Amino acid sequence: MTDIDLSIITISYNTKQIMFNCLESVLKNTEDLNYEVIVVENGSKDGSLEMIKKYCKRHPRVRIVNAKENIGFGRGNNLGASKAKGEYLLFLNSDTLIIDNALSEVVEKVRKHRNIGAYSCRLLNADYTFQSSGGHFPTFFNVFAWQLFVDDLPYISQHINSFHPKQSQYDKGQKMDWVTGAFMVIKKDLFEKVGGFDKKIFMYTEEMELCYRLDKEGHETFYTNSPSIIHLGGASSGSYLAFTAEIKNMIYFWQKHMPRWQLPFVKMFFWIGSLLRLLIFGIIKGDAKARRAYFHALGFIL
Repeated sequence: MTDIDLSIITISYNTKQIMFNCLESVLKNTEDLNYEVIVVENGSKDGSLEMIKKYCKRHPRVRIVNAKENIGFGRGNNLGASKAKGEYLLFLNSDTLIIDNALSEVVEKVRKHRNIGAYSCRLLNADYTFQSSGGHFPTFFNVFAWQLFVDDLPYISQHINSFHPKQSQYDKGQKMDWVTGAFMVIKKDLFEKVGGFDKKIFMYTEEMELCYRLDKEGHETFYTNSPSIIHLGGASSGSYLAFTAEIKNMIYFWQKHMPRWQLPFVKMFFWIGSLLRLLIFGIIKGDAKARRAYFHALGFIL
């Protein structure tokens, strides 16, 4: 049995100040817990590497693993996990802030669940308002409902297990199909058993795909409303390509896990959904980022 309760793994990529703030929040707001922090440096060009090296000298429980290039979220976390010594792994975005000794409470919660796969706590925006942090596995029907805005309709939405659920579905804290990689806890030996994150997914949906494999192995994913952390959201990755990366990786997920006959229809759902969003958000509402993203999506889906 390891003496370290929790290995916190976070990816650094051109987020110098954000990463510094994240590390400070961990060290200043974590008590009664034996933990380590592993920062995987993904080839930043903004001085992050030098800052982290200096930080490690001042704080011995923080270690750096230099990937020397941007190997993505999943592969970066796999690399960090391979160096981890903790009983549990916490995959933590650099654009998060730990508050109120949350990590000690997290470890206490996950130890109570023998069959736990992955776990996430409540995520808050910078103004402490609610932020979604998980959802249901994609299915033929809920992708159709998502892309054609059916799951936004009053009453109907309450009866659909949406890929991105509404806030009301989080209120009591419950078993979820998947939880966000911004804050995901999983036992180290289980993570290794299922093979970690899929190396073919550079970024976006990798946490859902991992939870899907955990579920197939009989391990449940949980979400609780307490404790809470702050997730600034998008600060570590924001790009118009984020819109389309999710779609591209969902199609890969379908190719890997779902019935082959569904794939052409699912592609059609995403194509129609992208066209609708291009028209509504990109053209009618004049959002240049959405216009560029969904125009790009239309080009590769079919």
